[in-house]
Amino acid sequence: MRIILCIVSVLFGGLSMIAAFSQVKREQKPVPAILMIFGSLLLLAAVICNILEQRTDYMIALPGCIAICAAAIWNGKKSGQLHIQHHIIRIALSLLLIIGFAVL
Repeated sequence: MRIILCIVSVLFGGLSMIAAFSQVKREQKPVPAILMIFGSLLLLAAVICNILEQRTDYMIALPGCIAICAAAIWNGKKSGQLHIQHHIIRIALSLLLIIGFAVL
């Protein structure tokens, strides 16, 4: 289970980072994108802590997932295209990852 948790976390953090970098290239004031990059880095750091069996992994994943979700909602509101279902899925996945880090 830990392997699946780490793989899904790396995919979620990595894809969020790719999306954020593409937004940084397009915009002049990419504050939400920078927030998403920061959150992605925290989530990837939580994966490293989990691999090293550090019990602080969920404390690092929590602000990382919050930053990713907040940046995504901020982007949606800013663009005027807030897709609620997309954000609900993102938040649910974030909650599952945080619970996974806390339990495993």
